[in-house]
Amino acid sequence: MQQPKTIYLKDYKPSPFTIDTIDLTVDIHADHSLVTSVMRMEKHKDSVGQKLNLELNGEGMELVSLKFNGEALPNDRFQLSSDKLVILNVSHDEFTLEIQNKINPAENKALEGFYQSGPQLCTQCEPEGFRRITYFIDRPDVMAKYKTKMIADKKQYPFLLSNGNRLGGGDLPGGRHWVEWQDPFRKPSYLFAMVAGDFDVARDTFTTMKGRKIDLEIYVDKGNLGKTPHAMNSLKQSMKWDEETFGLEYDLDIYMIVAVDSFNMGAMENKGLNIFNSTYTLADEKSATDHDFQGVQGVIGHEYFHNWTGNRVTCRDWFQLTLKEGLTVFRDQEFSSDMLSRAVKRLEDVRLLKDSQFAEDAGPLSHPIRPSSYIEINNFYTRTVYEKGAEVIRMIHTLIGKQNFRKGMDKYFELFDGQAVTTEDFVHAMEVASGRDLSQFKNWYSRPGTPTLKVTSRKEGNEFILDIEQKYPVPTVKVEDNNVLLMPFKIGLLDKTTKTEEEHLLELKNLKETFRFKVNGDVTPSLNLGFSAPVIVEYPYEVADLIELMSFNKDPYCRYEATQKIYDHVFKAEFYYYKANGKLNPELTSEFKNAFQNLLKDESIDLSFKSYLLDLPTENGLSQEMLQPDFDAIHTVHHHLRKKLGVEFQEWFLKEHDRLSKASKFELTPKAFGERALKNQCLTYLVTSETKAGMGALDKHYANATNMTEEVHALQLYIASGVELEHESIQKFYQKWKHDSLVMLKWFSSLAAFSPKKSALPRIEKLEKNVLFQKQVPNYLRALYLQFAKNNLHAFHDDNGDAYRFMAQRIRMIDGFNPQVASRAAGAFSLINKLDAKRQTEMKTALKSIMDDKPSRDTYEVISKYLAQ
Repeated sequence: MQQPKTIYLKDYKPSPFTIDTIDLTVDIHADHSLVTSVMRMEKHKDSVGQKLNLELNGEGMELVSLKFNGEALPNDRFQLSSDKLVILNVSHDEFTLEIQNKINPAENKALEGFYQSGPQLCTQCEPEGFRRITYFIDRPDVMAKYKTKMIADKKQYPFLLSNGNRLGGGDLPGGRHWVEWQDPFRKPSYLFAMVAGDFDVARDTFTTMKGRKIDLEIYVDKGNLGKTPHAMNSLKQSMKWDEETFGLEYDLDIYMIVAVDSFNMGAMENKGLNIFNSTYTLADEKSATDHDFQGVQGVIGHEYFHNWTGNRVTCRDWFQLTLKEGLTVFRDQEFSSDMLSRAVKRLEDVRLLKDSQFAEDAGPLSHPIRPSSYIEINNFYTRTVYEKGAEVIRMIHTLIGKQNFRKGMDKYFELFDGQAVTTEDFVHAMEVASGRDLSQFKNWYSRPGTPTLKVTSRKEGNEFILDIEQKYPVPTVKVEDNNVLLMPFKIGLLDKTTKTEEEHLLELKNLKETFRFKVNGDVTPSLNLGFSAPVIVEYPYEVADLIELMSFNKDPYCRYEATQKIYDHVFKAEFYYYKANGKLNPELTSEFKNAFQNLLKDESIDLSFKSYLLDLPTENGLSQEMLQPDFDAIHTVHHHLRKKLGVEFQEWFLKEHDRLSKASKFELTPKAFGERALKNQCLTYLVTSETKAGMGALDKHYANATNMTEEVHALQLYIASGVELEHESIQKFYQKWKHDSLVMLKWFSSLAAFSPKKSALPRIEKLEKNVLFQKQVPNYLRALYLQFAKNNLHAFHDDNGDAYRFMAQRIRMIDGFNPQVASRAAGAFSLINKLDAKRQTEMKTALKSIMDDKPSRDTYEVISKYLAQ
């Protein structure tokens, strides 16, 4: 197939035309919607006086009429293709363009533009969906003021919503009605939204710091109103937090959230009218896990915070995506840290980064947080742009300090409110506010891959000396010479005698540096306190040093990291024993047993944190560390190590599980989250011990579960233990929850992720035929296919290649109607550059079958990079 066009950052030029205002009228009918747009346009200041062609983007629509300054445009004055409408030889510097076109939301299965989700109609315009609604200059630096009038059948669509404030509405003949909205703020087309449907509505108000009363409305499918209180409370918390932390007040009279089932993303920050995947809106005690509750709170906050970091100040071009996403992820992380446990939240964020983003950085799709090129921008909504982007913002916060960072945010809005800007503009605001030169720091925006810090130490008299070398992976894109990273690197020196720790903030600026510290005795270094830089740290710790850090370090991240390194050390010893001897090591070393027992008995540890400290490294993470990983051996040894611990400390796990089973009523507090997390962790060890007592605890736990956190965890343990699909536990869950689509997503994903290797693929093929599996809804596709490929590694990577071929066929199918979801599903093949020759060959054969089908731009870009390995 012909290679799709690559777009480069270096080729950016401002649009020769701008749009001052757009008046949209959307007339909704059963088999189509008629869209009329009236745009008041003018030439960019650099294009005034020139005769130019006006290129408008447009896909999947039928042009009905075209008027220029009120007069019909002759056919020889424009050209129409499948993706563009070009007005030829425009000599006017200011003019009005009126376009009428037809679209069919019911047939729009890509879920971009205006489409049908169940009985409702909604939009998704980020990044380039508005061109599926009407012809437009669909790029983020073209900002206009929008007025939107919607017309529809009143009975079928009693609610007609769009951005901004409601101007008015009324009834029309034939049972139809109209509503008009106006957004007083300029915005790019990607922030446009409209919704038509019949909903239950949760209503509340919020009074801003300046005394303005804001109406809050959350629209959900009929019958789901009882699942909205947590979302509403999270919204009010977000609004208050942004005022108190950054002095940012909401700027419209109403703030609306609409929850829909069919959505490609998690949620969307459309100005004043956020459209959400229902997964991140609906939650109650019975049907939502603690992770769900925290996810709703975090995503509600994220999209609200975008009102300023993304909406009021937006991206000049899509290469600058991390400008709004990295900054807003940092803001939502800080919000969740203040609402919950800061230590546990930081640990969760770092775990996500190291498990997912580090893997992305190490694979064929590695890219900087500000890419230099792309074929399809949808493919750059990545962990790198979001989570690593947030870590880059956090490093600025660390380097210049909390007060200067706040001043920098104030300066950012003062300089750029109402504009589409670049990452350089953001860093400039931080420089002005802090007085720091951050020129070298900006290298983080252009260098791909995860840096490694090789650290060694030595003692000279009363000086402790650290030698630190920065090492970078081979870049996947061209990197300028002298692209050395500047980073904050926090360290602690733990006195081996007094067990006190002295902290230091270092700034690494060169490839090799030496730091000297005065000490009174022997010390153990704690490196990268708080995960101050998103790097891999290599230091030759002895196990005794790690046990000391695990026991006495005050920094939660470093304590967790020390624990993980101990597990990693034990796992690798057992792994190589198994590979060398063909059998499993039946013993645990006394040193490791003592360390683990001390961890269990330490009652000073927060329970959420303890549950993390007891968690072994994931099979995913262990596979990432190995070249040509043996997935079967990793799974076998991992299970065996947990089993040995479960048997050795069964008494403690039984006692603690029983104690936590007597916990008080359901609450959404850090203490309650911790109790449920540790209870589940105890159950995992008990069940993996494969003892009668362990299975008895599982049966009792499942029978008595009063919340989804405990119920679904028990279901997953039953599945992992190898029970049949017809087993009572699996069928009981199905019959109990088959009426609730969000809970059924957990059922499908649990079976995909935890089914034993031999039954996994046949089981998934059977689940595809289940009457509740919705084959064109992204949430279901992600639940079944991606959960299998990403979390059931030894089944997916069976060296017969069956699962690779299966996934390739499903990607081809999905690509036919939803390229965004297909390209994300292709992430299943991300380990290709680490595989052994046989698996690599099988995987490439499967990938080539996708290419033979002439995939979409989205999928082509991802698959071509994998095949280049």
